[in-house]
Amino acid sequence: MDTTPNEGSPTRRQLLTLAGAAAGAAALGGIGFSGAPAFAAVAWRYPFRERHVVSSGFGPRVSPGGVGSTNHQGIDFAAGTGTQIYAIAAGTVIDQSTTTGYGWLTKIQHGDGYVSWYGHQSAFQVSKGAKVSSGQKIGRVGSTGNSTGAHLHLGITLNGTFIDPAPLIVNAPLPGDSAPPQQLDDDFTIIRSPGRGAAVLGAGYFRSLPTAEFEQCAIALFGDPVDGNDRQFDLWKATAIGGTKA
Repeated sequence: MDTTPNEGSPTRRQLLTLAGAAAGAAALGGIGFSGAPAFAAVAWRYPFRERHVVSSGFGPRVSPGGVGSTNHQGIDFAAGTGTQIYAIAAGTVIDQSTTTGYGWLTKIQHGDGYVSWYGHQSAFQVSKGAKVSSGQKIGRVGSTGNSTGAHLHLGITLNGTFIDPAPLIVNAPLPGDSAPPQQLDDDFTIIRSPGRGAAVLGAGYFRSLPTAEFEQCAIALFGDPVDGNDRQFDLWKATAIGGTKA
């Protein structure tokens, strides 16, 4: 049987958005589809045009040369001085400063509560307040601040708390690559946990379900949710954003 949707007919993703928007409008007493749909998550990119060794991971470690942190709030890429750095996602430059620890530091605010930190640079290529696109040139690798050699320190905070960037970034597409893989319209899963609520995810795709109406619509379209704890929810989300179906 031919299951290809009719040309011009809405996909189930589009139906989910429209149903949620309608529910939001109804809750506000409005008419039509004026409610705000749920967000799509950040699409991550690798910070270089080619892969580099991660010379120091996230978390506890021996202080490099006695000058580095023993609780590393990011990951270090062993790239040479002057190597071009690219934004790992679209956003706004919210800070650009010279610090004792991070050296020449750029911070970019993305959607969904994420901020990326690029430390120890030798040159800035964007300014505070600038809007940057995913994969845009933002600076060059250096060894400024507390550093024992040229590298990029990449940190990511989520709602103000540092998280391990590796699951999101290490295997992310290179800046010049195409977008994360697109899914078939049925290649989605609903996930749910007590503290995070429910969401729809697929390879390179994440959409929260902020209301009961959204969740009911998603279940009708994609089937029953997969339940887990909050840590599992976060892992599934990170895997999906990284371009792999959890």
